[in-house]
Amino acid sequence: MPDLIQLLTRRSRSLLGWLLSVWVLTCLVLWLLPEKYKSETTAVASSVVASDPSRLFGAQVQHLYSPLGSPDQLDLLVGSGRLDTLYRPLVRRFDLIKHYSISGAADRAFLKAVKKLKKSTEIFKSDYGELKVRVWDTDATLAADLSNAITARLDSMHRELMSRQNTQTLAALERGLKRLELSKDSVSSGELARYRSLYRDLIEEYTLLLEQRPPAIQVLDIGVPAIVPDSPEWATALIATTLLALLGWLIFSLWSERRTVYDIILEK
Repeated sequence: MPDLIQLLTRRSRSLLGWLLSVWVLTCLVLWLLPEKYKSETTAVASSVVASDPSRLFGAQVQHLYSPLGSPDQLDLLVGSGRLDTLYRPLVRRFDLIKHYSISGAADRAFLKAVKKLKKSTEIFKSDYGELKVRVWDTDATLAADLSNAITARLDSMHRELMSRQNTQTLAALERGLKRLELSKDSVSSGELARYRSLYRDLIEEYTLLLEQRPPAIQVLDIGVPAIVPDSPEWATALIATTLLALLGWLIFSLWSERRTVYDIILEK
């Protein structure tokens, strides 16, 4: 194998020309790429005490819970971020088909816009137990609006889920109270009064809970328009392409040197 220093000395011009070509091409590609701005919304899960009907009539229950939700509660929210249901209303609300310049049939264009918004969004749980919603877009203001809207949409989806569960529970309690009233002849007056009071207390608790609709997410930091674009990252791209170019040039040069030595041996 030829000495590396000698190889660099003999082929320094070709190396310089190769690197200049790679740099010019990389800069041209980066210049043609649209600048994208990143906006990030930070939130935490609400405490489960907010969805516990017992707290409405028992102040001591609140001491059993943390004032904020646990990081484990964010797993369901992160999982919801993979659903197209989260993004469909936002595509219509922000007219993203036009913003993304998507043409074609209305249904196909709508699905493409949903996929593009989903691809431009990142929802994850941070190491500090926070919910992070990041959105990249060529419009800094729209990126901030989308990150905030997606967070609000997540909260709305899970509020509706809790409300639906509470509505079903309330309906079951009301049916149970009716059955109790119909069977009052077979129950002693003391047990009837006790069960009647229990059912009515629970019905009142769930009724108030449905009226309150506690939030599923508490926003800590709203997304704001970025001043500096997040991508393309010129420094990272140039360093990476330089390293790859050097590696490619070295492999080609070693192969070329070996072929030259082999041809000389054959001529002798």
